[in-house]
Parts: sequence; C-alpha cells; structure tokens
Amino acid sequence: MRWSWTARIILSFVLGAGIALTAITPGGSVAQGDPSAKAQVVAAFEKLNSVPSYRMKTSAPGGTTMIEIVRPDKRHYTAQSPNGSFESITVGTQTRERVNMPGQPTGWRCITNRRSLETMFNLDRMRKDVTEVVRKPDMVIEGMPVRTYAAASGSGATLYVGVQTGLPRRLVHVDQQSGKTATIDFYDYGAPITIMLPSCG
Repeated sequence: MRWSWTARIILSFVLGAGIALTAITPGGSVAQGDPSAKAQVVAAFEKLNSVPSYRMKTSAPGGTTMIEIVRPDKRHYTAQSPNGSFESITVGTQTRERVNMPGQPTGWRCITNRRSLETMFNLDRMRKDVTEVVRKPDMVIEGMPVRTYAAASGSGATLYVGVQTGLPRRLVHVDQQSGKTATIDFYDYGAPITIMLPSCG
C-alpha cells in the first residue's frame, strides 16, 4: 500500500512499534530472557489479529493518532498534530486520504492498492526476531489487571497484556536518546465499528 510522505511520518511510530518485539530491542547485545514470556507476547498479538474489530490510540510528544481496525480489510487512521491533521480510510483495495495542513490540497485523495490489507501485526516477524523478553510484576491499568513484559536488554519498551482477555492493552516506548515517551493503548475489542469510503475529491 502506498502512503504519502506526510502519512509515513505521522504513522512511522505506530507501524514500527506495532511490531512489538522488534520495537523492544533495536539491536546490540541480547540479555538472557524467558522464552515463555516471548511466546505469550506473540500469542497476545495473534489473538488481537483474530478479533473482529478494535481501536488503537497513540499518544506521543508530536501529537495523537487514532486507528480503527475492522477485519478483514478495513482501517481508519486519524492523526492530530500541532500543524494540522491527517486521515486515511482503507476498504479492500481502495484508500482515501486527506491532509488538513497549510499548503495542502483539500478533499480526499484516492489511491488504488495492489492488494487488500493484511493483518496489522506481522506474527512471522515476531517469532523470528531475536529479542529476549522477560516478565515484570503484574499491575492494573484503568481497572484492568495486566501482565507486564519488557525487553531483557532494557531498551525502553514495555507491553501490558490483559490478564482476563489475553489481549494487548498498552505498549509504552521510551526513546533512549531523547527520553521522550510514546504510548499505544488498545481497546474496544469487538466493538461495532463502521468504516466506509468517502467520495474522491
């Protein structure tokens, strides 16, 4: 699927952190981890890929992004930043995107993709990744008991998985150079979400 330059910049963190294990450790030496913890992380995203719908919200210093997913082939991105907003809607092989920023054309730009959307998270890539994962103490996020997983190398990414749901609840990434924190919240699993293509132009 092709993305405009603006879209790639806005969504780069979300799509990168979405590959949870590869985001946790960017490279370098690998500490001893727990294979069962890594398997539990992969299982959480495997389960997320199977739910009929859900929402993700990313909060970072540069703005916020809302993503709605409806299986098998619908996504709706809305990104807000101090400079304006970006929105993208995909249904099957058709995408509409628009940018509400100074100097950008108005209306929806229409894109035809070579194929329909695949699942949001690449499980094969997760399984092959060499990242070592460890369990941390359980905690509670907004009333939901969660299990805590982190990279054994301490690279700054932590994943929280619902104890009762087995689904990802929150992914927190702290940039090791800047110290800035970005958070992805997962919620509304199975919610009745409607995504429709707008007209071009």
